[in-house]
Amino acid sequence: MKGIPIRWKLSVCMGLLLSGILYAFGGRVFAADSREAGECSERPLHEIYEEDDRFRLVSQETFAYEKEQPIRPNSLGSQYLWVNQSYEEEEIEKSCHAKFDGQNRLLYALGYTANILGDSSSYCEERIYERDETGHARRYLYFKSNSIPYENGYYIGFRYLFEDSEFQYDEEGRLLRCLTYRRNVGSDPNGYSEELFFDRGYQAEYEDGRLTAELQYYDYWGTNETGSWEYRIYQYDEQGDCVLWVAVTEDEIQLCCLEYQEETGQLEQYTYQVLEDWVLSCEDGSTYELRPQYGKPAVRKAAANGTVERELFYGKGMDLGQQHYQMPEEVEATLEDHYYVVAPGDCLWSIAGRCYGQGGRCDLIWRMNLGVIGLDPDLLMPGTRLYLPEAGNAQDTRVED
Repeated sequence: MKGIPIRWKLSVCMGLLLSGILYAFGGRVFAADSREAGECSERPLHEIYEEDDRFRLVSQETFAYEKEQPIRPNSLGSQYLWVNQSYEEEEIEKSCHAKFDGQNRLLYALGYTANILGDSSSYCEERIYERDETGHARRYLYFKSNSIPYENGYYIGFRYLFEDSEFQYDEEGRLLRCLTYRRNVGSDPNGYSEELFFDRGYQAEYEDGRLTAELQYYDYWGTNETGSWEYRIYQYDEQGDCVLWVAVTEDEIQLCCLEYQEETGQLEQYTYQVLEDWVLSCEDGSTYELRPQYGKPAVRKAAANGTVERELFYGKGMDLGQQHYQMPEEVEATLEDHYYVVAPGDCLWSIAGRCYGQGGRCDLIWRMNLGVIGLDPDLLMPGTRLYLPEAGNAQDTRVED
């Protein structure tokens, strides 16, 4: 839309992932079954696991680190940090065809090929971010688009919804859940199916502000495969440092214990493969039964009173509250971006002047909404929902050589 003198750089819009090292100082940890629990507070964890034939040492690594704050794990959820990324003012000033909120977070971005101002259609990508601060929710929509020459510039004449991702956070801004639907899964891996199939989901659990467990699930709905998943469990010491994590996948169970040597400023990281059934105890009395063999629950979490709270099975899909698929037209019917609802007294000229700064672009609005307006552009009914395509020209579109 007019009035957005900013530019989106595709290379940085989607690529932010948190990097880091897991490390910790061994403290009070409940990371063993009943026969080990009495030893954990007195001996380094790696010594206990090395003497237990249920574990096989896979690797031992040493890292240098200066500890300045509580150590947190580099979690699976870090891959979703880009949703709330804030951009520097300098980056925003160099941009065009992007819109940001008051916290410098993206609301809309248009990526395009170099011939967007040429004499023929050009490929584009539109990315829309919806943010519900009251409900602690986010939504990301990705469109594949085409631009069409118009006046001395172009407009987005066709866009094809390719992805819909929904994010739910808690009041502290921690990610609780993400559900993603895409068109390149299911019955048409090339991305041209009519439906948006459920693609992947994420769930996280927290206690005292610390991440304690997370589940990442990839679904292959519409195929003969059941999907794949990874479940992680984290434990911390009294200082709030992560000292142990367990990763359960379709292929194996790995345990990693981390010991921070404060006097030397070094982290020792020991990674083991779990070979046999094992029980991981927690401070609140709950337990995780972990089984590497098929035919049994891979993970069974039980409360202190024995109530089973979660079971995960090898070769079985996950219920994260997702739909099997979404219809693109139903998703787009809920969007506000690039849409306008006609009010009493509106005409196409006034709408074009308000949205584009040029009343003469009323013919563009009529052309794009012929199916809902009809042949008479002057017969505009209040309540009609109009699509207002993105439009630009040489002044607000800069393409680097």
